[in-house]
Amino acid sequence: MQSIDRYRRKMRRRTSPPLWILAMAAAIIVLLLLWSGTRRSVEAEAQYELPTQPPYTIALDAGHGGMDTGAEGYLDEVVMCEQTVDALYNLLALDDNFIPVRTRPNGEKYSADERAQTAAQNKASLFLSIHGNSDGDSASHGFECFPTPPGRIWAQESMAFAQCIAQQMESAGHRLRGTNGIRFAYYEGKRKILVDSSDDRVRDLKSFGVLEKAPCPAVLVEQGFITNAQDADNWASPEGCRRAAQVYYQSICQYFGTQSIT
Repeated sequence: MQSIDRYRRKMRRRTSPPLWILAMAAAIIVLLLLWSGTRRSVEAEAQYELPTQPPYTIALDAGHGGMDTGAEGYLDEVVMCEQTVDALYNLLALDDNFIPVRTRPNGEKYSADERAQTAAQNKASLFLSIHGNSDGDSASHGFECFPTPPGRIWAQESMAFAQCIAQQMESAGHRLRGTNGIRFAYYEGKRKILVDSSDDRVRDLKSFGVLEKAPCPAVLVEQGFITNAQDADNWASPEGCRRAAQVYYQSICQYFGTQSIT
């Protein structure tokens, strides 16, 4: 009986693969799973190839909506957002190089997923999300914008678009906040972290939802402070919204290298 047991143990040692082979196989499986997950994530974001010639579809995203009126100041933030999108939509509609698309109807609330889905369904080449800033200190004023952060699939193109917007805003007489009016935004829990655009480290922290989910280059803008009288008058009034829309239109033309018609 003992000789039979010794024989069985000997055979198991012969037929079982060495531990290092098992470890290597397990490591390969883990790497394949990680690669597969990363590829699926990239494929989910890159749902289509961006066109290389006009017409370009521009997704216009008015912040907030419905019962969510955004920040309060000399007016509700959502009013400024929708009026600016209305004016920009009209400018783009007159230009054969562009097809404007709203990510939500005025007066309605859509989630970040729904806004991104609308952009994806229309194969948007660019995503512009318009917001307004606020502060308890009424002296706070100026413009800033937030491109898709480093490490994401459209980070480089988003930064190029943000640079066009900041340059055009400065030319229009708006004060740029920070170094050049461009920052990255991250969330650590509920705490928002803003860093200068010169800090291009890749972080695991999430940014604004619409930037994370947009299927194309994207920038979120803070058009001005609705709690500052001068900003509210220059950039949030009906005339101010039309003025901002003109700046965004010029920025879009600059980004794509097309000739402005206005």
